[in-house]
Amino acid sequence: MKRTSTFAYGWALSAIALIGLLLTVVGLAEAQSPGNNAVYNSSNGVTFSLSFIDASVFIGNGNNQSSNICGAIYGILSGAFYNYPATGAIIDARGISGPTALTCPTGRTPWNNGTTTVNVPSTILLPPTGANPIVIPTTWVLPSKTRLVGEGENNPVSSTPGTTIQAPSGTLLSTMIQFGSSSVCSSGVCSGISVERLTLDGQAQAVHGIVNQFSQNNTYVDHVTIYQILGTGLLISSTSGSSASNSGPYTNITFDTGIYSGTTSTVCAQILNVSNNLTGTKGIHGLRCKSETQDAPAAVLLDASNNSIEDVNIVGFYDGILVGSQASAQSNVLLNIVGDTAAGDLAPVNVVHISGNEPVSDLSIVGVTNVVGSASGENSIKDDVTSTTLGDTHVAIYALGESPSSGGGYSRFTTSRNAVHWTVGTSAPTTTSPTCSRGSLYSCTNTSGTVNCSNGTSNAALWVCVPSGSTTVWSAIK
Repeated sequence: MKRTSTFAYGWALSAIALIGLLLTVVGLAEAQSPGNNAVYNSSNGVTFSLSFIDASVFIGNGNNQSSNICGAIYGILSGAFYNYPATGAIIDARGISGPTALTCPTGRTPWNNGTTTVNVPSTILLPPTGANPIVIPTTWVLPSKTRLVGEGENNPVSSTPGTTIQAPSGTLLSTMIQFGSSSVCSSGVCSGISVERLTLDGQAQAVHGIVNQFSQNNTYVDHVTIYQILGTGLLISSTSGSSASNSGPYTNITFDTGIYSGTTSTVCAQILNVSNNLTGTKGIHGLRCKSETQDAPAAVLLDASNNSIEDVNIVGFYDGILVGSQASAQSNVLLNIVGDTAAGDLAPVNVVHISGNEPVSDLSIVGVTNVVGSASGENSIKDDVTSTTLGDTHVAIYALGESPSSGGGYSRFTTSRNAVHWTVGTSAPTTTSPTCSRGSLYSCTNTSGTVNCSNGTSNAALWVCVPSGSTTVWSAIK
């Protein structure tokens, strides 16, 4: 009997303590501002967090409420709905859903209410959208230290779930997302802007996807699908008084026109006039560009200096990467560029095209592949500067140097045997093997004996490819 009473007494004390704790938590929770998440710290126990804000509670019709995602986020950032910290916070909008709540009014963005712009740091977590994308009739201009993070790419082509931001049909929108502006960035220079894990859907209109003309350090794009955009998918350029130098990297980007054909203004990505002393961008790494037909002239326009572009797959553009067509381009590197002409025998016709319109020099190309289908006439590299066209399926190295200060010509090196090259081997070439282009050199490096660099007629360490009738042969020099 005594044991039972002791147990009952202990249970009663525990229940009272638990009820007290619950009442304390409820009291603290009721004392929170809307949008606060409950957290625990060692000083105050269960309290509210100022650094993580739930935006979904501001969707409604009462006071301090908005009917859409742009208004809710603007109300938080501006301080109208919430005492927003000046150092920034994470705004969790993942609980917002439905076509009404995900459609922004014309002239309104998360940073502008039509008359006033807010410029504070934030990380905004966007919701998964499914069949109801976030519709933006007005360009989203992101201020410094703004991170826009979706729930993943939502490419209808692959039917993968995620977050989609969509331009409305018949829009006058010219750009969907812009990194900074002269008005929201101090001295016209922004930093710390990023967009990742989402899809931009242009609904087959000639809009731009992402434009960066103002934001520099700690600025990047990652895992973004640019879908049904018939303008420029990614534009990195300079503007008066500012540029996007030292921005990037721009990684894991998919550009797909969907069922629509590209137009003469369709460009997957462009780097234009980006230069700050010797600093370009941190490059584009991981890019897939697809247009439905060969109507679009070029997938990637490289018209700036000191950039790297690597791991690129291109289908359906006349030129894959076009260098120096609109502005000078020096000291650039292209790595692992694939033109997939076998995909339904679509373009590119030239995987890499070096234009002669503007000065191009010190260009290093490593690993170009032309996956040729049944169509003919595709080239891995077309160089207008040196009047060279390579139809090779693979080119390991093609390096274009500089024009000498006096006289004509350019320094150039390639591993292709269909252009002037320098080949190295441990035995002398035969008269016609390996095949050679006029002016090519061959170095025999074997030093084990005096006859190992002999082809039976001549014995030399250095050979040159010279014309002989309708063909070319190797001739010993020394």
